[in-house]
Amino acid sequence: MYNLPESLHTFRSFDDFEIFINRSEPGWHMPLEWHEPVEIFYVLSGRGKCYIGEKEYRFKPGHLFVIGSHELHRSELIDDEPFEALVLLFHPRLAQSWQLEDEFDPLSIFYERPEEFSHQLKPGLALSAKLKTGFDLLLEEYGRKEGFSLRVVGSLLQWLLVELNRAYANNKRYSGLESWKGIRFKEVTHQAMEYINAHYHENIHLKSIAEQLRVNPSYLSREFKKNTGYTVVEFISYKRISHAKELLLHTDSQVTEIAFQVGYNNVTHFHWTFKKFIGVSPNKYRKLPKHYYILK
Repeated sequence: MYNLPESLHTFRSFDDFEIFINRSEPGWHMPLEWHEPVEIFYVLSGRGKCYIGEKEYRFKPGHLFVIGSHELHRSELIDDEPFEALVLLFHPRLAQSWQLEDEFDPLSIFYERPEEFSHQLKPGLALSAKLKTGFDLLLEEYGRKEGFSLRVVGSLLQWLLVELNRAYANNKRYSGLESWKGIRFKEVTHQAMEYINAHYHENIHLKSIAEQLRVNPSYLSREFKKNTGYTVVEFISYKRISHAKELLLHTDSQVTEIAFQVGYNNVTHFHWTFKKFIGVSPNKYRKLPKHYYILK
């Protein structure tokens, strides 16, 4: 099995269930990521590309993807056109709350896959209407002020997964796009990402990382950008802001305290960088509805 970089591990504070809408903006780009919960990615508007493991897909409104635990993936804009997508993440145990003696595994579309399996589903009108109903109900339950019920969420997921399993059983096989050669990191890039993951909260920069890895800074800069699409400085900022988002959502820490925790000695610079990446200030982000995310 491919050794997944811990630096690309996201949703570390995840509990059982999350559903939210991602709204990208022109100029947005996403690093690769993987996470423990399984994911359903449903395109609401716009178009783009999606890379999952060794496979590349193009998507438009109505297309859906299933992404398993530990699957490296990312999305990408086409011609800088923004897109909007609903993202549903859940712990596999929620889909296994009710066991019937029918030998049906609702999670099979995430794990039991032939080589030609396509993550992408293009639902017809009837299924699209059902999916919209299911997603609307999940969003409504998740947004309850008094908190959502895992019993309700689990029941809706059971129904949703039955419908998706039926659809994927008749889904087209993956045809492949020749431009994508799969995800592979050079050793120097892998080492740099892991070093940044362990030390992003410290005063690190390209030269100090290159010294630790005993490589030329120019070489590291060139290979890192070529391999990830990010400069070393951008990736450090990405790690810091990603951690700051989790702290804003899951703790009561003050924004100033969070800025220092993730590696910013200058709070003004933290505010500027956060808004550059997320589109809103840290304080405003904390007040947004929990199902509303911005990708900038």
